[in-house]
Amino acid sequence: MEHSFDIHLAKEIGLEESILMKHFIFWISKNKHNGNNLHDDRTWTYNSVSAFDGLFPYFTKKQIRRILKSLLDQGMIIEGNYNKAKYDRTKWYAIVDETSFVDMGKWNCPNGKMQMPKKEIASAQTDKPIPYKLPNSNSNTNTIYKSSIDLYNDFCLDHFDAPAKIDGVQGKAMKSIISYLKSVSKKKGSDPDKGALDSLRYIFSNWNALEPFLQKQVKLSQINSNLVNIINQIKDGKKQSNIAEEILAKYK
Repeated sequence: MEHSFDIHLAKEIGLEESILMKHFIFWISKNKHNGNNLHDDRTWTYNSVSAFDGLFPYFTKKQIRRILKSLLDQGMIIEGNYNKAKYDRTKWYAIVDETSFVDMGKWNCPNGKMQMPKKEIASAQTDKPIPYKLPNSNSNTNTIYKSSIDLYNDFCLDHFDAPAKIDGVQGKAMKSIISYLKSVSKKKGSDPDKGALDSLRYIFSNWNALEPFLQKQVKLSQINSNLVNIINQIKDGKKQSNIAEEILAKYK
């Protein structure tokens, strides 16, 4: 696998930034040529920090977050969200000056082509947005458990820049959380497995809506013990938010 950067671009925005920028130029050029990911008059590409980490193993996740922020702050790229599911946190990126970098090939490779090995091209954008429906709603318990642990791991990376630590106690707590969420989904007439995963995504996506004490209870064993309170607080917070929006709307 080979990566490259443009010397002039590196002088303008930074070496690390130029490497990631080259990635964006390649994929947005490719998507524009194929007529893919066109939203709001821009061409977009998407990836998570975990996917970038796989593509650029010489950068840590913390470095990738910093580089992305630098590109955003410098006005090189913008973020968007065109995911079908509201709980999907996959980030979309577009180049601010698409005309110069993509259409006119500014700081691009000769003939608009970025030389990437076929293996890398095949795996470069495999971190697809979460589908609205799970491919298989009858997934077995092990699959649901693994997917739930993956969600928790992403939650830990987003909030603490550190992966989740799962031992026997925490693993047992996750199984208990899954069991409870499945039972609630079943009572509502929803698919238990899909409902449990959707609920877990919703909880982690709205974690900041909790009171400070509960926000600090981040171990799975703590989440399991406080699960009912966590769900109720998030629901109440959302209701209060909707009421506030209605009140403000009257005075606009």
